[in-house]
Amino acid sequence: MNGGRSSRRWSLDEENWSRGWWVPLVLVVMAAVIWGLLGFVEGGCERGARGGCVPADGYELRGWVLFLAAMPAYFVVATGLTADRWPPALGVAAGGVTCGLYTLAQGQTVPHLLTAAVLFTLAVTAPALAWRRRRAARVG
Repeated sequence: MNGGRSSRRWSLDEENWSRGWWVPLVLVVMAAVIWGLLGFVEGGCERGARGGCVPADGYELRGWVLFLAAMPAYFVVATGLTADRWPPALGVAAGGVTCGLYTLAQGQTVPHLLTAAVLFTLAVTAPALAWRRRRAARVG
């Protein structure tokens, strides 16, 4: 019996798309990215030793968090925008609203407002796309 292990491998199949853990997963990953991004917005960029933009003094941790969470954020947001299941889309919606409100609470500068606008747009777009895909699947 395989030593108590299931012979099925984990994959993003119908069963996993519908799991409720998508909502907190997307929320946490989006929150990490926004927290890291706001370090650049609030602290600014400094030229690094090898060129490029590095976070200002006191914001290094935020820079690392943004760096480490960027790819997972891309994956979970893209999944939320392309899935026809509710949990990934609701995760993007919850993350967009929560992170947008957090962004506005941190400041009202143009970069803060643009970041919040993108987040609120994602919060509306993900469930709308999921609803449209589900409706098209039922009709077709």
